[in-house]
Parts: sequence; C-alpha cells; structure tokens
Amino acid sequence: MNTQKDLRWGIIGLGNIAHKMADALSLTLGNQLYAVASKTPSKADAFADKYSVQHAFTYQEIVNCKEVDIIYVATTHNFHFENAKLALEHGKHVLIEKAFTVNAKEARELVRIAREKKLFLMEAIWTRFLPSFKLLKEKIIQHEIGDLKQITISFGKFVGPDYERRLRDPALAGGATLDLGIYAISFACYMLGELPSDIKSMTNFGDMGADELSNYMFRFPSGCLANIMTSYNLNMINEAIIYGTTAYIVFPQFTVGEDFEIHKHEGTNHIKNVENITEKNHANGFVYQVEEVSRCINAGKLESDIIPLDETVGIMEVMDKMREEWGFKYPFE
Repeated sequence: MNTQKDLRWGIIGLGNIAHKMADALSLTLGNQLYAVASKTPSKADAFADKYSVQHAFTYQEIVNCKEVDIIYVATTHNFHFENAKLALEHGKHVLIEKAFTVNAKEARELVRIAREKKLFLMEAIWTRFLPSFKLLKEKIIQHEIGDLKQITISFGKFVGPDYERRLRDPALAGGATLDLGIYAISFACYMLGELPSDIKSMTNFGDMGADELSNYMFRFPSGCLANIMTSYNLNMINEAIIYGTTAYIVFPQFTVGEDFEIHKHEGTNHIKNVENITEKNHANGFVYQVEEVSRCINAGKLESDIIPLDETVGIMEVMDKMREEWGFKYPFE
C-alpha cells in the first residue's frame, strides 16, 4: 500500500525560476502546487491562472494557509532569509532556491529555527539530484579514476536582459558567486564529499559594484585542489574536468550535462582508452529535487543526505570568506 502523503506546495516569488518549479510540480506524483504568492497581486493572479493554482495570496496569507505543507522560496537572494524565516515560523517546511541565503549568519539562523521546530529545510541545488551527477559521483566513489587530485571548472555566460539587472545589483545580492559560482563550488564539494580547508580568490567588479568575474582556488582536506572560474558577463566553456591518479573525467555543460568521458591512463602519460558515458536527465531537471523533498518529508526526515544543512552552511562560509578577501559587503549586511 502506498501511504505517501500528497504534499501541497506554495511558492513565494514568481519570477522566471518559479515557472520551472511549477512545471516540475505538475510532472511529479504526490505533489500539488496549491498556492502562490507575490507582492504584486496581479502577478500572483496571472501565475495562478496559468498553472490552474487554487489560491493567489500575499506572503502573509500563504504562510497562514493551513493547507500549505511546504513553501518554495523563489525570491531574489536578498529576500531569501526573510521569506524563509517567515515560512518556518509559521510551521512550514521550506525549500530555498540557491543561494540559500546571502551569508552564513543568516543560514545558521534558518537551520536553528528549522531544527528547533522540527521542520524540513533544504537548499535547491537542483543539479545535485540529476541522474548524470549521481552516476558521475558513483564512478568517483568506485575509484574509477584513482585518487582525486585536481578539479577545474569554468562556468560563465552572458546572462541576458531577464537576469542582468538582478545579477549586476548589489542591493539585490547580485554577483557571479551567489548565482553561478555556487553551482561550481557545490559540485566540487559534492564530488569530494568535503568542504575546502584553504580558500584563495579574486574578483573583478562590474559597473554597479557586484562581482562580475571571479576566480576561486581551494585545497580540500584530502589534498585535492580546485580551480573555478565564473562570470555572468563572459561566454565561457561550461565544463568540469576531474583529474585522478589513473584517469580524468571531462564533463561538458556540467550543470545540465548528460554525457561525460573517462580518459584512462593508468598512471602514465598515455591515454589507453576513452569511455563515453551517457545518463539521461529529464528535460526539467527540477523534478528530481521535488522528488527528494517529497521522499524526505514523507519519511519524517528534516534534511536531505544529498545536500545536508551543515554543508549548505559550510559553503555559505566559503563564500563569506571570499567576499571578505575582496572587501565586498552587500549594502544591507
């Protein structure tokens, strides 16, 4: 007998990312988009009409709604803490679009509230749950490339007018790191199963003062090094390369990729063979994180093993340290 409870979701913040989540909820069993909320009533009404949602609310109304089980926070970064705290304080489970918060202090406070109230809380790093990512990690755990020594990631693009203002504006907690760099940092931490112990970084700031082009260099407790380049205003090769002692993996389009190559050299300078691997992902990759949230809540779990809260806080601490190196604070901090 299937005793899984259908989850009734609410969404706070109805920008581009909320549409992708609404679609993902419609594609997964046991999940219903029950209510949406915006500071602009007409926007909430239009969104509700488009997705046949029963209720278009204000923020206060959606957290007061007893029928809503979980809130997905999809507002701009600067509002994540405020919106998630409101939802948690009203007894709602919460999924927060990345970046989780603006800084580690805010992250620790949300985790404290969620644990105190015994509510589920997770950062929506949707890529972690993709089948291709999971298979890639399995290959690493199975030691198919030996001991990991180096991870190199480039991830950048011209973001376009729909996103550009938000990413350029420090008042909205913009910048390449919180929006794009976090994917690469999270990728490295996930593949290694640890947080960096040594952190060095530098950035170039854009015209409004947010980080536009950033480079990070990490050393992990295992000894593996990572070099990451990211930008919201530069067309870059979006690729991760993972170097081990007996092989290396090339993972193109690493945030959405389905194909990767294992170049096996067995500890020599000669590539003995190349294994091409394909693992298909759903066209809307958000479905996997929705399924993870549903599984966890129905199992009575308060966090996901795939992206535990302590790791989320740890990654926020990494980004805090880098911004401290740059002398960069958001105006509201």
